[in-house]
Amino acid sequence: MKTEAYKFIIVTIIFILLTGAQHVISNKQIGMAVTAFHHSEKSHPVTIAWLSDTQYYSEKYPHIFQEQIRWILHYRKMWNIQYVVHTGDIVNKAEDDMQWIQASRILRSFDESHMPYGVLAGNHDLRKKNRYQSYSLFFGENRFKDKHYYGSSYKNNRGHFDLLKLGDKPFLFLYMSWDIGKEEIKWMNQVLKKFPNHIAILAFHKYLHKNGKRTFVGQRLFHDVVKMNPNVKIVLSGHYDDSEYRISRVDDNQDGKPDRKVYEILADYQGAPEGGQGFFRLFHYYPERDKMYVRTYSPYTEQFYYYSPSKYPGKDEFWIDLAGPGPTFNSSITNIKNKALQ
Repeated sequence: MKTEAYKFIIVTIIFILLTGAQHVISNKQIGMAVTAFHHSEKSHPVTIAWLSDTQYYSEKYPHIFQEQIRWILHYRKMWNIQYVVHTGDIVNKAEDDMQWIQASRILRSFDESHMPYGVLAGNHDLRKKNRYQSYSLFFGENRFKDKHYYGSSYKNNRGHFDLLKLGDKPFLFLYMSWDIGKEEIKWMNQVLKKFPNHIAILAFHKYLHKNGKRTFVGQRLFHDVVKMNPNVKIVLSGHYDDSEYRISRVDDNQDGKPDRKVYEILADYQGAPEGGQGFFRLFHYYPERDKMYVRTYSPYTEQFYYYSPSKYPGKDEFWIDLAGPGPTFNSSITNIKNKALQ
């Protein structure tokens, strides 16, 4: 195990050093990435893993899905992985019970290992009739309700939120599944306004197009949810097999000057061979710097980046700056045991 761990670290450092000159990040930032995982308590980063569109793994390549989960749990301590996001399309055909059984069994490793994680339903997770029947059975509220980080559920986990403290900052992970309407938007705004001091990360299935522009529903979510809540800093989505991100600057106090940057991100690798070759995102969060280093890795191919950073700078590696106006952090975090919205 130690040999594998040291090999992974060495490969990480060598790759960054070899490609760093062609990246769109500075030498100082590259240095931060290389020295990220030393054992200084103050600067030890927190990692968030992000899975999306695992549908073909559940249908045809469960060994790749298993390898993703195995890697996350194996490197949990070394990389300080504290949370996992899944932005939908857990399965490919919602009527196929075996795909649900497969996905549920694989993700059960997170439950058994007490790894905090959240899921939502994408369009492939909905049946033609009784649309949420299978999703609710396998990934409904009952699966999560007793977990310490689970905040509250909307319609049997079609939407939900999780509350965690990462480093010394409170975070809110807010999820909403497919078919988002007025009721769903109202509920999300209630949650976000209840926790104004939390850094909010929103998770949807469909939000950005391949061209980096918002979809119709994405545009509505941006204007009716993102812009309305100053604590929203990041929006995650899948659905389209591509990797894109945009930075929107929001004027919260209407003085004509931007007060907040919102990072809107699309990541979906299902178009790669074998349903995605096991690629997923890693967000390395530095609490003292209020920054996240985002990159992509596949434990199946043991390869960093599906899109080469030298050919496609910013596609599979970039930085998120959370500093600046936004939530005002209190010294104490809201009690995450309080699960009910008042």
